[in-house]
Parts: sequence; C-alpha cells; structure tokens
Amino acid sequence: MDIYYFKTSNSSFILTDKNILEKHFSVETYHINNKNGKQYVIALLKLLLFLLTKGKKARIYFIRFADWHTALIAFFKIIYRKKLVIVVGGFDAFHFPAYAYGVYHRKFRGWCAKYALRNASLILPNSPCLIEYTNNFASSNPIKGGIRFFEPRIKSPIKVIYNGFDTAYWATTPSREKKDIVMTVAIVNNMNTFYLKGIDSFILLACQMPEVSFKMVGVDKIFLSRNHISTPENLEIIDLLPHPQLLDHYQTAKVFCIFSLTEGMSNVLCEAMLCECIPVGSNVTFIPEIIGDTGFIVYHKAVDEMKQQVGKALQSDAELGKKAKKRIMENYALGIREKSLTETILPMLTYKSENHNE
Repeated sequence: MDIYYFKTSNSSFILTDKNILEKHFSVETYHINNKNGKQYVIALLKLLLFLLTKGKKARIYFIRFADWHTALIAFFKIIYRKKLVIVVGGFDAFHFPAYAYGVYHRKFRGWCAKYALRNASLILPNSPCLIEYTNNFASSNPIKGGIRFFEPRIKSPIKVIYNGFDTAYWATTPSREKKDIVMTVAIVNNMNTFYLKGIDSFILLACQMPEVSFKMVGVDKIFLSRNHISTPENLEIIDLLPHPQLLDHYQTAKVFCIFSLTEGMSNVLCEAMLCECIPVGSNVTFIPEIIGDTGFIVYHKAVDEMKQQVGKALQSDAELGKKAKKRIMENYALGIREKSLTETILPMLTYKSENHNE
C-alpha cells in the first residue's frame, strides 16, 4: 500500500486529490466523520483503532487540513516512521477571533494543528498566502496569518501546489448568452460565514444597484429569515446547487463577485472565471493573484467602492471574460495540479522510512 488518504468530507477539492492519487498510486481511503461533536469523538476513537491495527500498511499518510485528528495521525507517523503529507487549505492558516474562525480559535485545537504541521514530512499549501500573509481588507488594523505565523517552528519542506480545475467541464457554450447578472456563490447558514464570505456586502451592493440583477447561490433562505435579514427585489436567492445547475448560472452571469474577509484559493472564483465571468474580488490573500489583470479588485470594505468596480465590470467588453478564462486555464488547470502532485509524491515512495526528526 502506497498511501492512506484520510478525508473528512466529499468536497470537490478533496475528491479531486483522491482521484489524482488513485490514478498513479495504490490508495486506501479512510473517512473521518466530523459532522458534530459526538460523532467526531467516536470517529477519533475509530481512527485510533485503525491506526493501531492497520497504520503500518501504508508508506504515506495524506490528509487535507491540520486539525485535531491530524495530530493523532502525525503521532502514528512518528511511531511507525511513515511519511505525512498535509495539504493546507485555509481553515488551518487563518484566525479571525471576531468570527470564531480557524483552528487556532481554540487553544488545544490550535496546538494539535501546530503539532501536526511540525511533524509533517511535507506541507502542500494551495496558495503562497497560506504560508504567511497580511490582510488589510478585513479590518482597519492589519491581520497577520499563515502557518509560519502561527507555528514559526515548522521545519518541514513546504511546496505550493495550486488547486486544479476541470477546464473542459467549467466552460461556456455557444448557446448560452451572457446577461447583465452579478453573481456570487457561498455556503452560508450562520452569522459567522455570512460576514466572512462578504454576503452582507453583496446584499448592500444589490440594494445600491436596483437596476441590476443579482444572484447569490448557497445562502440558506431560512437562515436569512430567522435573522431578519431583508434582501432587495433585484436579488435572487438560490439554494445550494449540484455542479450541473451551478454551471448553468455561471454561463449566463456576466460578473462574479467575491467579497470574502478571508479566503485560501477560491474554487468558486476559478470556476466562474472559466465560465468567462468577469471577476470582482476583495483584496484578500490570494484573490488578487487569481484575478490578475482580468477583473477588478476592491481594496476597502466599502460598498461605494464595490459599486464602482462592479459597474466597471458590467461595462466591460466580453473579451475580458475570455481573458479570465484563459488565465485559469494557463495557471490552474487540473492537469497542472496532477503533474505537480504526482511528481512530488513519487520520490517520497523511494524511502521506506524516515527518522523522527525529519
């Protein structure tokens, strides 16, 4: 057995890496149920039993995100002298106390993440900002973060490998005509994610531009109603959609907005750009790098600036959307991640063991 692939969900980015690894290596997948506290405690006990009885069989432990369970896996990595690869995705590199966001919000959970990162054989962030960053958008005072900020004792090799996207799937078709629609996508069912994903700003923007059609996908209508959050008539609220239906909305929207206060490498932004949406994004971590010169950046959390930049996007020629698509295809295509990931993992399998202090 080459790799134990530990996963906590079936998110698209987790399944993407699973599929890549299975194409090139012998892989066994282990699911850790972390949906709620009780199930998670049971899952940790099951994980402990699994590692005690079967942990020696694989040569590499591979997991996305440093967390409580990653520390347990890191411990057995040391005991059995295995390799541990951690893909850092965002939650394990950021901390926003005001929104209780990030593994470092809880002291012991943060310690577990740091322990895992210190003892990893290789750390694979999906963007450079996850190593170290300064966020000047979310607050009047700069907010620092990144794994090296939270754990400066990391000596493990770090290699940035960007997320990869299926450029054949996320695409436009000649039959779909772009309309003057401004769109965003975010899974939101609580107040913390409501603010972290910038949905408050998106709703205010829609109020300020009543002549423009807005759409937001993934925001829970019951949550909005329960918290007495009103929305204007020009804003359509759509439940979380499977990929085929989400693709349909990307194909018709002209502008895609992402006003997040924190973000790793945004999947929805890249998907929208592949569908030739003109991007407008907050000046947060990796968002400006993804957009480059194919869209517009909002430097301050101010609805007037957002309105100005979205107005520019709506007035832009369709060629800018095509340029956005090209940027993702050239820099973040799925094949690029597959090549980088396999070329990085393969040499690790030439060694049967590692010493404790690697």
